[in-house]
Amino acid sequence: MKNFLFYLFLLIFIIQNQINASQNKIALGDENIFSELHRNRIFYLISNQNFQNLDFSFSNNQTKSQTKKQPQDSTRIKWEYLGPFLGGVLIANASIYYIFKDAYWNEERTKFHTFNDWNNADMNIDKLGHIYSGILLTKASYKIFKATNVPEKQSIIFSTLSSIFFQTQIEIHDAYYKKWGWSWWDFGGNVLGAIYPHLQNAVKPLKAINLKWSYHPSPAYKKGWYEHWIKDYEGFTYYLTFDVHSILPKPIDNFWPSWLNVAVAYGVEKVKLGKNIWNSADRPLGDREWYITLDYSLVKLIKPKSNFLREVLDLIDNFHLPAPAVRISPSTIWYGIYF
Repeated sequence: MKNFLFYLFLLIFIIQNQINASQNKIALGDENIFSELHRNRIFYLISNQNFQNLDFSFSNNQTKSQTKKQPQDSTRIKWEYLGPFLGGVLIANASIYYIFKDAYWNEERTKFHTFNDWNNADMNIDKLGHIYSGILLTKASYKIFKATNVPEKQSIIFSTLSSIFFQTQIEIHDAYYKKWGWSWWDFGGNVLGAIYPHLQNAVKPLKAINLKWSYHPSPAYKKGWYEHWIKDYEGFTYYLTFDVHSILPKPIDNFWPSWLNVAVAYGVEKVKLGKNIWNSADRPLGDREWYITLDYSLVKLIKPKSNFLREVLDLIDNFHLPAPAVRISPSTIWYGIYF
């Protein structure tokens, strides 16, 4: 927690320097700071539901809006929004800290150490979780920075670093517990997830490939073999989704709906044989599950005109929703609906 706070305050300090630099380039004239605060104070904006000047889209093309009474500086960082957002991040971080403390950090403590957890009893499904979490954190923080007028370059840097720092604090905590430890594999997954959304913007074909997640309580969890749902890896499924419409060449793509995707999914089962009994002997002995499933984009299906609704659907699109699927390994099972 202390590490996170340090990096958060460092982030705020850097952003403050950026706004000070930009403000030096703007002629303020005789306008004093009190009228600036009065015009833009957050309670005034909230009470009038004046949110149209916020743009949360994950895009380089940001729409600038102006007030009816007088023009606003479209380059000014909107601290009246960014401040509360950062406060919300602190609250979320504290909540996640206590979730992990209850689930993981109640074991015997030791000195800082590393360990190799590649191909453990969880069969590396936790590594996909690190990549997926990094992607979500980068996307969310980028949206916040851009919506509050942080410049593009800084938004990319800050969103990537904040995602890495957020998960690194978890790795540092793990390193002081005997049962766990600092995992370079986990850290690598964190970094890969943090940079992937921006890598997609730089390498356009990657936009057609995304990672999604779904969860259902596993039979092992229902039997009480897992103390916390966050450790119930048997209920996790990760989906590598492909935007078929954008991959197909023209004019063949006209025959495939733009909102319909195909995904290859991975899950695990028989990770445990009982409470505190792992199904492994120097190697995992559980089953790796592979699926082929349909997937869809709600943004492309609904095509909302409202920017707010679009951002809500864009958030939901990071999760796999129920769809037909077939498990191809370790045995074939057809699902009318799989989640």
